[in-house]
Amino acid sequence: MKMKYLLLGLLLMAPLWIIAEEQEGAPSRTIEDLFLSQDIELQILRSQALGTDPEMKRLALRSIRAMVEQGAASDGVYVVLEALASEGVSRQVRSQGSIVNNFPLIRREATELLGQVGGERAKNTLLRVLRDDPEVVVLAEAAYALGSIGLNDNREVSDYLVHTLLRENARATPDNNLAYSIIISLERLSDANGGLADPEVLNALIETASSPYIRTVRMRAVDAIVNMRDHGR
Repeated sequence: MKMKYLLLGLLLMAPLWIIAEEQEGAPSRTIEDLFLSQDIELQILRSQALGTDPEMKRLALRSIRAMVEQGAASDGVYVVLEALASEGVSRQVRSQGSIVNNFPLIRREATELLGQVGGERAKNTLLRVLRDDPEVVVLAEAAYALGSIGLNDNREVSDYLVHTLLRENARATPDNNLAYSIIISLERLSDANGGLADPEVLNALIETASSPYIRTVRMRAVDAIVNMRDHGR
């Protein structure tokens, strides 16, 4: 009889466990988890992304681009993009002590597609790219993609962008493309979020306008300052 009541109690508590799990949220899948997927297309994308052949990775990106353009990008597709965006940086394959999967152009294209997919998880991945990637071409694409997504809760994205811009301004030969991408993204964030109240944004743009960039970048920084001030009125 005691066992009967125990089983009944467990059954009554089960829905509460389910609700708690739903509230906490399921853990994010990784590309390794796709091994268990029954989706043949995802299995192919996973195999292409995990290999060391850059041509296979380009094929995966080409397929994903078609899915994104058709509005058919699933969570599994995002997982593959996340892996490709960190290819050779946080996800490294080594052979005889050397990294054999360091493909900056693959990472650049993956970050571009993450910007098109959008959403909170894509934003978080792009922030990690902006923090960790050593290649300026990837950083510029990640900065631009963050502006395309437009999310900026608690000034998280604008803080990352300003930090990256100030770091670039301090270089003897700063990268024009990276600075230009950040300026555009800061403007987009301002437009999408009713302005950027943080004075550090304007200070960084003012510094950029007088830093050793080409004239196009410096004038773009001036335009952004004017546009943001007008937006705040």
